[in-house]
Amino acid sequence: PCAPLLGFSSRTMSYLNLCKTTPQRVHTSSLNASQTRTDGAPGRSTGMRRARARPVHIRAGEAGGRHAGDPKSRRQALYLAGAVLIGSKLPVAPANATPLAPLGPVGAPTGGKKLNLSVEEVKDILANDLEVGQYFVTGNLTKEIFADDCRFIDPTNDIKGLSRYVKALGILFDPADSSVEFISAQVTGPNTIEADWTLGGTLKLPWRPKIARYQGHTIYTLNEEGLIQTQDQQWSISGATALLETFTPAGGK
Repeated sequence: PCAPLLGFSSRTMSYLNLCKTTPQRVHTSSLNASQTRTDGAPGRSTGMRRARARPVHIRAGEAGGRHAGDPKSRRQALYLAGAVLIGSKLPVAPANATPLAPLGPVGAPTGGKKLNLSVEEVKDILANDLEVGQYFVTGNLTKEIFADDCRFIDPTNDIKGLSRYVKALGILFDPADSSVEFISAQVTGPNTIEADWTLGGTLKLPWRPKIARYQGHTIYTLNEEGLIQTQDQQWSISGATALLETFTPAGGK
């Protein structure tokens, strides 16, 4: 969607590398879920959470001589990394994440684009891609309605390039054990479409982490040619929770 997890920021990766070698007292951020986003449609609230940093204390490497390399300490470090990433006030720049797998450069123009469709027509195609194509878990989206340099944003990732996004989807969820439940899609402006859905399942990582079903809200913005230029998601779970679930093995604690 993109889903947990495509990449870390360089700031977060630096912290994780430090945690591998140095038990230390660290600070993390607690997430304030009291801020709730309300979309443009009358009488509807998406319930998507915004994060606000608040200092608390975690001692990595404590508890009876525990070292930073053991599973619990690694989970603490990953929670902290997510909190640092989500609580950061720095502006987000395009494609600034360090991917867990190489996604390659932005692909060459694919051609065959469906130019100058009405917003309603694009909405109908997206609804079908979500409900039937299940594209968040399969990658089976209609490429002809997306700009090749489209930007895909979610609470843990920021990817520029349609080809890179499709490749990322292909290494995330296992379609045999994952699904999208489409709720609705509607036109909310001259060049915006908003969709609601839920997603849950199993990631393709070797430890087969389970992602509990969560609710998502996506805002699609079209450019002057009627192609989707940005796909911006908010989730009902925090980015820190997504990170934690990604690195917790199935059945793990």
